[in-house]
Amino acid sequence: MRILFFTDTHIRGTNPQNRKDNFPETLYLKMEEVFDIAKKNNVDILLHGGDIFDRPDISPSLVRDFILLINKYALPIYAVAGNHDIYGQNPLTLNRTMLGLLDGADIVRLLRPGEKLCIKENGKRIQLTGQHYFYGIDGDNEKKSYKIKKNPDVDIAIHIVHGMLLEKPFFEGMAYTLIDEILETEADVTLSGHYHAGFDTKCIDKKYFINPGSLVRINNSLNEFLRMPKVIILNLKDEIKIEEIYLTNALSGEEVLDRSRVEAMSFREKKLSEFIQSVYSTGKYDTLDINHILEQISKHQNLKDEVILEAIKRIGKAQELLANEESIEVS
Repeated sequence: MRILFFTDTHIRGTNPQNRKDNFPETLYLKMEEVFDIAKKNNVDILLHGGDIFDRPDISPSLVRDFILLINKYALPIYAVAGNHDIYGQNPLTLNRTMLGLLDGADIVRLLRPGEKLCIKENGKRIQLTGQHYFYGIDGDNEKKSYKIKKNPDVDIAIHIVHGMLLEKPFFEGMAYTLIDEILETEADVTLSGHYHAGFDTKCIDKKYFINPGSLVRINNSLNEFLRMPKVIILNLKDEIKIEEIYLTNALSGEEVLDRSRVEAMSFREKKLSEFIQSVYSTGKYDTLDINHILEQISKHQNLKDEVILEAIKRIGKAQELLANEESIEVS
């Protein structure tokens, strides 16, 4: 059996702020190439690591284009839902999303938590499991979402999870899961998405941990200028063999990313990250008023006014969003 894995396609109809090209057209060409690679390599099924769409209520016209592409190549796709595919980081909302619609129409097959799908091919029995993204997926100390049991009658167990799986520690205040924390999983192959930069394939105790990175480059990291999108081919004929294939349609970072905007965003995110760290280091507060808390932090850390103003702006947007959601629920 041969399997192609890719992740984080973030299908959308508009250009991200830091892209210079026509993003929807570029993405469609990439998607076509992914399916072409699958056909040329005699792939049996495709696996997607989540964030197929950039938002749960993506335009029907974009969904139609995606469906036509799937039907053109007639290859089965199994996937998990990413945080962008659902509302409020809650997989229970899937039935109200476009991804849920595709699953209901059996166009994309979603792997539900706890479900063990068995695929038989050329005498091999493959166990396929998956975990959708949910709020707190990486906050669980036991990392249950990443660990699975392998049925004794299967040859290879593959687990897909849309979570912040990393090879080394990230910055404080960000929830993540390290590969070293999930080595007791019985999955022979653990596939992950969510972390757009990805990491080099790891093989530890004959277990593979893989994240090829997102198929698109839309975030504000300067590293995205150097990274080229790729897919993974899993050959499960005799033993597990991993092949990385880079997309030829993907242009260089310099051609598609606006460096000035990325550098500005990177600087702003660095300052906001420093601000978040100050929240953890300042300690307890004698009030729950957010503006007073910000004032205390500002004095304690000697932060610039623009950092505080940006924090207040983002908090305001969050509060407005929550208020709107509550209003809708009440009505």
